[in-house]
Amino acid sequence: MLEVDMLKQFQLAAIVKKGNNFGLFRIPLHQGLQNKLAHVWFSQYNSFSSNIREISFNPGYNPDGDERFRIMNYCPPDWLRNVNCETIRNCEVIGKDDVIISSITGIVGFARNEQDNELMLFQNFSRSHVIRPGHFLFLDNDTYKTTERPGLTLGTSLSAVYFTDERKLLFRNLSKVNSFLSLADYYQEASEEEIREILNHPIFAAEDPDAIAVGSNQWFRKRIAMVRDSGILDRYSAQDIYRHSQDYDVEIRLEGNRLIFPKERSEAKRLLQFLNEEIFRGAITETLYETNSKKQADS
Repeated sequence: MLEVDMLKQFQLAAIVKKGNNFGLFRIPLHQGLQNKLAHVWFSQYNSFSSNIREISFNPGYNPDGDERFRIMNYCPPDWLRNVNCETIRNCEVIGKDDVIISSITGIVGFARNEQDNELMLFQNFSRSHVIRPGHFLFLDNDTYKTTERPGLTLGTSLSAVYFTDERKLLFRNLSKVNSFLSLADYYQEASEEEIREILNHPIFAAEDPDAIAVGSNQWFRKRIAMVRDSGILDRYSAQDIYRHSQDYDVEIRLEGNRLIFPKERSEAKRLLQFLNEEIFRGAITETLYETNSKKQADS
């Protein structure tokens, strides 16, 4: 009989930026580890979704510890839409391919809860979560050894939960979730006045703020609002952002201690993509791509 403090049919997968799109790779688990993780992730699921207050997604609001943003009728991206704890078994196994492991951007657990409802449970993942041979030491009897193959470190809390039957997405932090699930379609566009306020931020030196405010289309208005609400403009200096951009061939110009917000549309688009972490480099070809898109980023 199944214990009540664990998730049913628990399966684990890695969200990978493969080629010019996202994809899923199944993480095969020994039975004992699978059962243990079913208990651990059940505890994380309860901590994330129990005794909380659900509020409609409002990107300008900073949720308290017991609050979760809610998006009803959320439609998962194509690469995730028809996957569940049964069909995930048909996905390719991640194996020990270092290129793929280095491209993991999130971890997702597929399972059923006590009511037998299908769940997707998400954790963030970065390169710092990869255990590489020679970089980590493990105690074996009285001697420390290193692993001979790469490994993965799992997080201690969930970033989001998707209730498949209800089509409901719960999350707390926009920037964390947006790194593997784009929320742009559910975002309110910034008004002309709001765009002017954002471009007037101390970090920006806008070349033509009036033209940008008046001439921005829906894509620009949403991304400008996302940059504002992500908090990145307050957490990082212009020099920090410029330094990080060097690995992405993003032409960011500085004027003293400020970022130049270009009036030229293609330059402004690339800057917004970078600030919203919607651009990445292919692991093999090192080609730049736009996330959640099959479109190669403009050179």
